[in-house]
Amino acid sequence: KSSAACGPAEYIIGGECCPMCSPGNRVYKHCTEYTSTSCIPCIGSTYLDKPNGLITCIPCTYCDPGFGLMVKHPCRPSSDTVCEPLEGFYCTDPTKDGCNAAQRHSSCEPGQYIRQKGTPSTDTVCVDCTGDTYSDGSFTSCQPHTQCDTLNLQEIKPGTFRSNPECGPKTSSLIPVTVSTVLVLIFLITGIIIIILSRKYLNSSITMDIMELVNLVTISVLFYTKNIQTLIMRRPGHQYGRNGLHLL
Repeated sequence: KSSAACGPAEYIIGGECCPMCSPGNRVYKHCTEYTSTSCIPCIGSTYLDKPNGLITCIPCTYCDPGFGLMVKHPCRPSSDTVCEPLEGFYCTDPTKDGCNAAQRHSSCEPGQYIRQKGTPSTDTVCVDCTGDTYSDGSFTSCQPHTQCDTLNLQEIKPGTFRSNPECGPKTSSLIPVTVSTVLVLIFLITGIIIIILSRKYLNSSITMDIMELVNLVTISVLFYTKNIQTLIMRRPGHQYGRNGLHLL
């Protein structure tokens, strides 16, 4: 006989049209002229999903994490494993019910924002920031640059598409001017005193004592000025980071 002479649920073997085994089963013994086909279930991670005349079952598909896959539906004697992308991956080789290979979602670069988050079937969509905005790559929209002037601060480092400006305290010009004025007055008054005393006493030892006093006063004023400026730059209540001003 030919296979064409057999019915749709039969297979030909040794000139005999044998009944097929049902899905989930394989042929244990082929039929003969006097006996029907003997079938047994698929076992051990194997399956057959159609009526068949096979003597071995098909190995179940392995959802390989190395290809970004995990099990969606486990293998059964009558159906193969169905795989799907791991969390954070999207399918690059889809099948009717599942996926054969997947790839990790793209990460947006600094200077880009996430227009559309990745799904199991699509990759992340990233878009560049424009204008006076920035993103570190994790934002769903570009953020406007902080305007330091509106916080009564000065811009220490300008903003870019990748980062916010860094703001810091405005330096005071009043104290340096005041200290300079005091220094000038001290020198003028000291000079006048030296001239008067020198003319009156003509004593070199007194003049030297006065000069030492002037030097001591000058050093003290300079030390005071430096510490005042340091205190201004370290005023409490503000902390400055890469992304701008943070109030404590």
